[in-house]
Amino acid sequence: MSDAARERKLPMRTIPVVGALIVTCALALCGLVSAQENLLPNAGFEQVNVDGVIASWQNPEYWSGEVASTTDAALVHGGARAIQMRAVLKADRSWCRIHSAVMPVYVGLRYRYSVWARGSGALKIGLINYLPERPDKPRHIYTWQEQPTTLSDEWQRVELVFSAADVDVNQIALVAEVEGEGAVAYLDDAELMVTRTAEGSLSAETAYVMALVGEAAEVAVRATAGDGPMADVTVVLLRRTADATFQEPLTLDADGRASYTVQPADQAGLYEVGFVSPELGAQATVYVDVVDARTYEAFASAAAATAFGEQPAHVLFLGDSLTDQMRGRNYVDQVGFWLRKVHGEQVTVRNAGVGGDYITRVWERLNGSTIVYKAWMYDKLYEPMPTRIFIFLGHNDSKLTSTSDFTQPVVSPDDFDTTYRQVIERLRTETGAAITIISSTSSVYEITLPMAQKLLETRGAASLFGKPEVLESFNAIAKQVADETGCSFLDVYEPTRNHPDKPSLFTQDGVHMTIAGNHLVAMEVLRHLSR
Repeated sequence: MSDAARERKLPMRTIPVVGALIVTCALALCGLVSAQENLLPNAGFEQVNVDGVIASWQNPEYWSGEVASTTDAALVHGGARAIQMRAVLKADRSWCRIHSAVMPVYVGLRYRYSVWARGSGALKIGLINYLPERPDKPRHIYTWQEQPTTLSDEWQRVELVFSAADVDVNQIALVAEVEGEGAVAYLDDAELMVTRTAEGSLSAETAYVMALVGEAAEVAVRATAGDGPMADVTVVLLRRTADATFQEPLTLDADGRASYTVQPADQAGLYEVGFVSPELGAQATVYVDVVDARTYEAFASAAAATAFGEQPAHVLFLGDSLTDQMRGRNYVDQVGFWLRKVHGEQVTVRNAGVGGDYITRVWERLNGSTIVYKAWMYDKLYEPMPTRIFIFLGHNDSKLTSTSDFTQPVVSPDDFDTTYRQVIERLRTETGAAITIISSTSSVYEITLPMAQKLLETRGAASLFGKPEVLESFNAIAKQVADETGCSFLDVYEPTRNHPDKPSLFTQDGVHMTIAGNHLVAMEVLRHLSR
């Protein structure tokens, strides 16, 4: 297999998208990508796997070189670790190359990739631009610095400013390469930032729309600067199909609003509409979820029956990655869309799910811990004050550890029970909200078990998710807590366990939900809100 063919096998996004639209705004607008955020996973090379391999960075065997983590303080720029790259002779030259995890990239934005480096040899940085399969285009394009940097014993900041190399590019992986006989480079404190040159804001009127197969859907965006509209903004829409990318100019009206009609789709699926601001360095996305008539009518009926008593009402969702992942189109977004459709702006929702969460982490955040994982996810948790709270946990609490031969869960049943009661008491005291505990879903154990066994063999440690009897015991605890604390209980375990096409509800890991799985949970939540 050629190097080019191997590089095409680097992991790609697994979110299925039937089609995509990207809107590029020519003046300063603001979306969901923060210009101050470092977008690079493990940018400081601090995280290592159990076998000592640096996480989120790879040195494929079809490239060259030797890579290691160093904790020598003299060779670390910041934090406790740096990455060491040692050049090795291959294909008539001595070199070492690494690449980052694959990340989404947005056409029209400008990015700044930088890294601190010292050592010997010549260092150059760049990226691999990934394109969807097209008959007339390559699957990837390299972008490199024009000139390498000669390394020395002094730390130097090496930088590359770039945009996507082609209008079809949808993902990138950053690369770094050191070359020279005996060359050794130490890299640390890398950054991937979106650049901006102006201020302003851009907001989609809704981030998620459910639409019927065969019917058009309108999406709209509004541009503002300060308290007023940005009416004189040129907007260019990039429409992606399976075969090509097309551009179409749009015009904002006097209120700074531009709308676009997504043409009727002849099959169910998820369509992505993106708004990009090069000057502000920001991006926002709208998802159009096209469903069949039966699904649409079921959602409409369930939503019409929801009742909240006094309004305005605010619904808060706490949970783990099944709540945190697929933001913009997951079950929380689907519930929010239908509640707005029925109740207007009188009913709002907030998704405060945190991937990887346990009930014990929820308790720590509620107590104001600043060191708990992603403490900031609960900032202003009660603004606005919730009137309904849903808690969707247990998937991580019940996972079994390989250090116990897959016999002990991460959170003990006693701690799960005790801490859940503490969380309920705290939430009720501070908000007065009606609280619903959602059971864990069923998982696809035929997937999670062999996956855990393989990870144990290859990495020396693993977690086993979704063992049925363990999930059921944790769900029984959650139901007992609900019954004894006056909370309602929503069972999504049995609906997922008994679904006639259960694998369709879950991604390839057997734990996280597909768009179909999110449909199921959203429907159960809406039905629950009518009881």
